[in-house]
Amino acid sequence: MKIFAVNGSPNTQKGMTHILMETFLDGAREAGAEAETVFLQKKKINYCIGCYRCWVTTPGVCVHRDDMAGLLEKIRQADCLMIGTPLYVDGMTAQMKTFVDRMIPLADPHFELVDGHYRHPRRYGEKPPDVVLLSVCGFYERENFDGLIDHVERMCRNMQSRFVGAVVRPSSYIFTLEGLLPEPVREIKEAIRRAGRELVEKGTLSPHVLDDVARDYLPKEAFLKGSNEFWDRCITAGKFLNL
Repeated sequence: MKIFAVNGSPNTQKGMTHILMETFLDGAREAGAEAETVFLQKKKINYCIGCYRCWVTTPGVCVHRDDMAGLLEKIRQADCLMIGTPLYVDGMTAQMKTFVDRMIPLADPHFELVDGHYRHPRRYGEKPPDVVLLSVCGFYERENFDGLIDHVERMCRNMQSRFVGAVVRPSSYIFTLEGLLPEPVREIKEAIRRAGRELVEKGTLSPHVLDDVARDYLPKEAFLKGSNEFWDRCITAGKFLNL
């Protein structure tokens, strides 16, 4: 399996998204996958301007001359597209949304009826890559990801890609507490690695392993107290202390 992993976090290697994605890819590589990661923050990707030139003037070729052309080719070559983004205002980051919008050259402007719904056919005819969503957030409740997951599922239907599933980690700053909570962090990371192996070996992500990735380790009251104390320390220091 060839995985193209796209990290949409503005914090690149410093962020919790990176920890989640690289741990997942460790498991996927253990199972034999070939994986490449790109950081959108380090790429030049202009906004889509809605000119439709990639559909009618230069089919398949965007008017912008930036890094997106190379990324589109990597999408075409991948068996699995991994979308990694922290949760920003109940959705994906601006970097990731811009990347998704600029995938339009891969579609043909005509319509076809698929399962009773009009879709755009794939321009190049090949099977589109499967899609896996990976996301983190600072909130305690897992349902905070529901809007983002629904968005990506709908995007996959329009792309005619198979949505494999969402690997999500609420209260993700537990990753930074390995010294205080070594066993919970170890268990979470092992569950993430199992998910990566499962993707490659079975082509699926079981509800059980996804539950293990997202499970609670702290009482809600302790999480609330600790989180507010952390932000008080950040305010006192005048900077975000985890970066």
